[in-house]
Amino acid sequence: MKRPPAPRRAYRTVGLVAKRTSDEALGLTLSLEKALRRRGVAVCFEAGTAEAIGRPDGVPVNRVARLADLTLVLGGDGTLLSVARSAPAGKPVLGINVGVLGFLSGLRREEALSRLDEVLGGGFREDRRRRFEVRILEGPHRGTYRALNDAVLNKEALARISTFAVALDGRPVARFRADGIIVSTPTGSTAYNLSAGGPILHPALPAVVVTPICPHTLTQRPLVVPAATRIGLSVLDGDRKDGVYLTLDGQEGFPITRESRVEVRPAASPVTLLRPPESDHFDTLAEKLNWGL
Repeated sequence: MKRPPAPRRAYRTVGLVAKRTSDEALGLTLSLEKALRRRGVAVCFEAGTAEAIGRPDGVPVNRVARLADLTLVLGGDGTLLSVARSAPAGKPVLGINVGVLGFLSGLRREEALSRLDEVLGGGFREDRRRRFEVRILEGPHRGTYRALNDAVLNKEALARISTFAVALDGRPVARFRADGIIVSTPTGSTAYNLSAGGPILHPALPAVVVTPICPHTLTQRPLVVPAATRIGLSVLDGDRKDGVYLTLDGQEGFPITRESRVEVRPAASPVTLLRPPESDHFDTLAEKLNWGL
């Protein structure tokens, strides 16, 4: 009797990244490893995940998505962002929500094993999301960094406000007193930007939103600009004792002083997130944020 043909595999090597402080995420990681190896799929672990489950062979988070054909991220949005910032455009990332909100996740934790063959067979659609390239042009943290959600300038001590300046494609357009300023991608528009009163942008829009945080004027409102815009940010009254911080995706932070200049521009490549074929952006807004209800 002939064996049925093995199901087609779109991905031969799968990376596993888990929220290392979540026992549920780590337990599901072990279950997924067994399921993947039974299907003949190679597995690689992110270093923190490997350490948490007692494996010696983990790789840094910024390399796991480069080594794997597909990366499964078990946790919340923060865990997914830590992978998505550096993932190559051609290496998809699939979030499995084991956190609280999981807005960027493609699967619920209870679906991870039951839909694994569908994922491995290429049954999920690819959703390409724009990223930022963020440059610090002067100072000790000079360099180029990436963000998927947002780049934020805000005061270390929010009881005091500062003066911020914004330039678009080299042209100064705004100067205002505020607690800070958010530059957000469409993906990040439902994060800090939304909490600060900014608009929700559809993820397919080629646009960026610039949102002041608690501006000390009624007329300074969020601004939506084309995605190709080079956005210059500076703080006009920062000092080293009570400075402003640049935060990327709420995870990487750098002190910014009056001498520093920050430039936000589109990254050369997007990140590819996997989505179930039935998923819809507006359904996600309704489910996660109660939007439209």
